[in-house]
Amino acid sequence: MKPKKTLYKNQEDACNKATSYLKTVLSKSKSVKEAYIWASLAEGKFGIYNKPYRDQTGSDIDLVIVMNEPISIPSDWKSTEIEESWFTLYHLGYFEYQGNKHRIDGLVVIPSKHDINMMKQLLKGRARKIF
Repeated sequence: MKPKKTLYKNQEDACNKATSYLKTVLSKSKSVKEAYIWASLAEGKFGIYNKPYRDQTGSDIDLVIVMNEPISIPSDWKSTEIEESWFTLYHLGYFEYQGNKHRIDGLVVIPSKHDINMMKQLLKGRARKIF
C-alpha cells in the first residue's frame, strides 16, 4: 500500500512545468501520435510520499503515449519488460520539481498490438491530453 503523501501547494504550476518537460521528452520520437498525463498529475494529487515507497520518494508521472506505426522508440526510453493488454511500460527518465525527482512511466500504446478501447475507458475522466 502506498504511503500518504504531501501534495505540492501549487498543483497547476507542477502540472504546467511537467507538461512542458514531457513535451520535450515526447519530441524525441517522430512516432508519437498523442499523449496524455494520467492519474495523480492530471488529477491534482501530485506530491511527495511521507516515507519512501519502493524506489520513489514522490508521485510518479503516468504518461500514456499512443504511437503511429512504424514505431520509433528513442534509445533512452528503457523497456521494463512489463506488457499489459493495452500498453507496454517504458521508463522515460525523471522530472525534477522543487528539488524532488519524479519517475516518468511511459505507457506506450501501439494500435495494432494493444487494446485502444480499454485505454480510452481507463483514461476517461482521469487524464489530460498534452500532445
